[in-house]
Amino acid sequence: MNLLGRYRLLFVLMNTGFIGNLTVIYYLSKGITYGQIGLVSAISALGFFLFEVPTGVVADKVSRKTSVLIGMGLFSLGTVILIFLRNFPMLIAYAVVSSLGATFVSGSLQAWLFDNLKHLGMEGRYREVMKDVKTLTLLSSAFSIPIGAFLAQFYGFTLPLVMTLLMELGALVTALSIPEYEFKRPEVSYHIHVLHSARELFRNDLLPLILVSIAVSMSINQFHKFFEPYLGEILARDLGTTIMNTLGLLGIVEVLIKTLPRLIGIRLGKKWSVRAYEAAPLAIPVFTALSVLFQNPLFVVLLGVLATIVNTAFGFNVSVEFQHRIPSEKRATVLSLDMMFSAMVMAVFYTVYGFAVDRLSLSEARLLFAVILFGIGAAFKLASVGPLREPLELRHLAE
Repeated sequence: MNLLGRYRLLFVLMNTGFIGNLTVIYYLSKGITYGQIGLVSAISALGFFLFEVPTGVVADKVSRKTSVLIGMGLFSLGTVILIFLRNFPMLIAYAVVSSLGATFVSGSLQAWLFDNLKHLGMEGRYREVMKDVKTLTLLSSAFSIPIGAFLAQFYGFTLPLVMTLLMELGALVTALSIPEYEFKRPEVSYHIHVLHSARELFRNDLLPLILVSIAVSMSINQFHKFFEPYLGEILARDLGTTIMNTLGLLGIVEVLIKTLPRLIGIRLGKKWSVRAYEAAPLAIPVFTALSVLFQNPLFVVLLGVLATIVNTAFGFNVSVEFQHRIPSEKRATVLSLDMMFSAMVMAVFYTVYGFAVDRLSLSEARLLFAVILFGIGAAFKLASVGPLREPLELRHLAE
């Protein structure tokens, strides 16, 4: 199998899970509350804050491949903890281990691929390769998540979690087989390297892009956070059953709103992709608000599809833009610092949102936060036609 074939297989195995966001219902079935789930999400985000810089430096100073392998090993350990989940402290342990694993992989995997393509004189194909990779991973998820959901409904969550663990171990073996060409270590010390990389975040052409990506991340996370129990309650009410008896349907819905729309989002033509990128800060909060005001299951699913398409196109364009704007020798650390900065914001968001759901209700909290995030998105849209017009333009499309 050639290099690109192995990368495709690696991404497919890494992204073939059999539970997806149905884990929220798994947590609730273990007696864990919405507030505790929000707190664990905050701990995961804080894990990114604490671990992103050290792990990013491992990628830049030691090896991209080494960083990815460590992260994948931690993913497998986290899944083992999840399989034996019994209480809130174990969920905290899972959050810490999985967030540490994610920080080793984040930025490093894409930088590893980009550097290998550059070595082969194929860096111009990065956008095309990532489109192909994401297409394959989404198609894989489209089959695996419904299968796992029905298995969970009829046999419990353990079986699909074990199947997910097997995929993660397969990804680890595949990563071992992929070479790392001409890795270049920076010729500066750890602290100087981090400081030099940190300065990149405050460049006029990077900081606005980072800030708007955080705003959109909050919006899409707010739409998706607790979405399964939210829709499950609506379905259970309309069908006269319990939320546990809707797991199979929720698995299909997850594919419809979180998997297949991503395929559309990354395959959009240049014109529509740019439109989605520009619309994301305002459109996603509007979709969230409408999902509360009109609680028809089919309409809510349609809104989820639209939100995911818009967010995927936005995220894909931002990701490619970062790769083109950040110097190679600092890329993994800069991306890690970006994740760290985002994590600080998301930690606060998850904590406040989780306890807001406990204090108010899921519907009321969704509507309140949608209005707040709409205001933030409106501020960015106004700035994008004024002082932030140039930094927020997608330059890679013109190259």
